Amino acid sequence: MLRLIAWRLAAFVPTMIAASMVLFLAVNVVPGSAAKAALGIDATAQAIARFEHQHGLDRPLHVQYLDWLGRVVKGDFGVSFQNHVPVGPEVLSRLPITLELAALAFLIANLIALPLGAIAAFYHQRKPDTIITFGSTVLGAIPNFWLATLLILVFTLTLRWLPSGGFTPLFEDPARNLLKMAMPAVSLGVVSSALLLRIMRTAMIEVLSSDYIRTAFAKGATRNVVLWRHALRNALIPFLTVGAVEFGFLFGGVVIIEDIFLLPGIGSLVLVGIINRDYPVLLSSTLVITFVVLTANMLVDIAASLIDPRQVHAKAAT
Repeated sequence: MLRLIAWRLAAFVPTMIAASMVLFLAVNVVPGSAAKAALGIDATAQAIARFEHQHGLDRPLHVQYLDWLGRVVKGDFGVSFQNHVPVGPEVLSRLPITLELAALAFLIANLIALPLGAIAAFYHQRKPDTIITFGSTVLGAIPNFWLATLLILVFTLTLRWLPSGGFTPLFEDPARNLLKMAMPAVSLGVVSSALLLRIMRTAMIEVLSSDYIRTAFAKGATRNVVLWRHALRNALIPFLTVGAVEFGFLFGGVVIIEDIFLLPGIGSLVLVGIINRDYPVLLSSTLVITFVVLTANMLVDIAASLIDPRQVHAKAAT
């Protein structure tokens, strides 16, 4: 186990560096001028040249990247082109909001996917399986921003049960916080549950066809014992792997949802960075998102090895 953890940690740094290269290149090849966006109506040719020289944008791309990476390693994420304030504190202040939203959405997705996927697998090719599979297909086809709009229409404008947006810190007023996070989390979690449900169903079908499951039934074990105590644990291994990737999609895909519900998280900061061509804001936000996603994948990989120790030897050998 220690060898697997050490190997994962060793691979984490070069993966982050490779991801930072891709992010830096992607941000800089997007059409549009950071200087024009920052200067607005004052964007004369001389002002643009002065702005680009002041911020080092007139240097070769690889020189800009190395300079940016060196500052990031030291904890300096740069200064916003628009409001001229340090980007690092702004990103860190928004990180807990997006983490909470992604965690709540992931919890909702799992609460739907785990039991329904297991039930669908147990009743494979029977009526409950057909209904659940059809439902997951419908959920997977729904855009989360459309579901968010529908939730606002029903629970805010019609029933007046939930606030339409805004954010209250969790430790300031937990009840108000959950009320405001409910619809954004449901918008993301319900749609994400579709993929996780199908993965759980497939994994459980494979596990339920194993010899030890038939042996458990032959010894008189009840359906609930076999399903939840014996089969679920082994089915969780592929489920966790895909779940880590799905959490990454949740965390990185909150841009539109945070904008709809006026949540001041990293997703809304990414949107501001895109609109304003604010490279320091956009690079810092996306780099933090990448770090969180890679960390989640690493932790889930280790957790899967704890659930099934056979994974340790297989991965260590590779």
